[in-house]
This record gives sequence, structure tokens and C-alpha cells, in this order.
Amino acid sequence: MEDRLIPTPRTLDDVEIRSRETIGQGWGKLERFTFRHRRFDGTWSDVMTRDMYTIAEVAMVIPYDPALDAVVLIEQFRTCGLVWNEATWLFEAVAGIVDPGETPPQVAKREALEEADCAIGEPVLIGKLFSSPGGYGERTYVYAAKADLSGIGGVHGLAHEHEDIRAVVVPLAEALRATEDGRIRDAKTFLMIQWLATNRGKFT
Repeated sequence: MEDRLIPTPRTLDDVEIRSRETIGQGWGKLERFTFRHRRFDGTWSDVMTRDMYTIAEVAMVIPYDPALDAVVLIEQFRTCGLVWNEATWLFEAVAGIVDPGETPPQVAKREALEEADCAIGEPVLIGKLFSSPGGYGERTYVYAAKADLSGIGGVHGLAHEHEDIRAVVVPLAEALRATEDGRIRDAKTFLMIQWLATNRGKFT
């Protein structure tokens, strides 16, 4: 059978950006791109306009304890549900913004300490992902890491960043059930748990 998952070779020469303007600036930046791109038949598309919202580049990590066969997740309020008139306190993996001069693995280690008071081993890269490529420019480095989760828990976070974060240790089997019954609603965390379920042998 033909391998259909070979990416089509592309560079920025295959995109003609007519304009790029910032139309909103707050915690993140909303940009409007006017462009056209090369189509699969070699011709050029019509000129189109798309808006992209970006806060930053991000690193996420799910700490895993092979002795307990458990992970640590965090619970915190997220603004996303207000769009749909929901109160959204979500369970997620640890995450943080990559600041200038930092590497994504360094951020994963720093945020695990800040958000869960958890020291992790060397992060193992799961993937470099775009979570919602139709309108969100955030690029996320997604990791899993070995950790000792005995005694981990409680409420953490940095006051000057308005963080109120509850860390919970749960068996991996319970986290998997949470991806099935709706308790896990963050797409990247969903993926990370599913990946860990089939790759936990990397951390024994």
C-alpha cells in the first residue's frame, strides 16, 4: 500500500505573505495575515485572510512514577469556558511559557517544581505540536518524565502570576478513564496520557 504520510516538501517559498499586521495586543497577540499559498497541483491559491492568536511557545510535561504507575496532573481555572458560558477548572499536564534564553526541557523542569513541587528526570519528547492550527499559533513541546511522586500534592503556583494550582497524583489507569469519561478535556493532556499508556516502558 502506498505510504500516504510522507509530507509534501514545502518551504516559505511556497507562501506569499501580502501583509502581516497586529490587530490586538494583550496577554497574547492577535495577528492578521493576508497571503496565498501554492496548491498541490502547483498553482497558487486565491489571496485569503486569516487571524492567528499567539501567546508564546510552550513546554508541557507529564511526570510519571513507574513504582506507583501514576502521574501527577494539575487542576486550575481556565478562561476558555467563558466563551461558552461554562466555568472551566480543567485537569492538565504541567505547562509553562518558554522565556528568552530557556530551552523547552528547562521549562518543563522549572514548571514541574513551580506547579506541583515535583522534581523530574530528563524529559522525553513526545512531540512538537500545534494544538489548534486553524486559529492559534501556539507551538508546544510535549514531554513525559520520570519522577518520584510519593508525597506530591497540594496547592501551588506563583502569586505574582495569579496562579492557584492544585496538584493531584492519580494512577495512570484512572487518568486513562478520565480521557474516556470527560474529566480530561485538554487535548494535549489527553494525548500525553494516551501516549504514556503505550510507552510507560521507557521509564522503568
